Amino acid sequence: MARKEYSFYSGCSSGRRTSASNYLVSVEVMCKKWDIQLNEIPDRNCCGASIGYAEGGELPRHVMNARNLAISEQGNKGQDVVATCAACWLGVKEAKDRLAHDSDLLAETNEALREAGMNLQYKGEQEVRHMVEVLIEDLG
Repeated sequence: MARKEYSFYSGCSSGRRTSASNYLVSVEVMCKKWDIQLNEIPDRNCCGASIGYAEGGELPRHVMNARNLAISEQGNKGQDVVATCAACWLGVKEAKDRLAHDSDLLAETNEALREAGMNLQYKGEQEVRHMVEVLIEDLG
């Protein structure tokens, strides 16, 4: 059994067979050395960073991240969500923080997930962390 387990959000570019897949290889080698198990969020989607640059709006970005977090809450209970990409971490962290402090936005987000036919509800049960944060704070 691994020393520590985390729910892993690889993002779009650092996933398998993607433009920065070498980054994922490096993360996996590091995690093996430190006995960390990363449990990928299944069927994850983009964090919405790209639509943020295109002025896609706040709600779509938060819904995209809430979907990933809700899937993680269901499948990787009790595990912090860890991202390695700075843009992904920022997007996921922002969504978690905004949804935690804005009940109307949370309700809109969960309604959008329902309207999209997803059997998901974001509850805000997991922490969102960057891999560097994990290395410093959890491993020293």
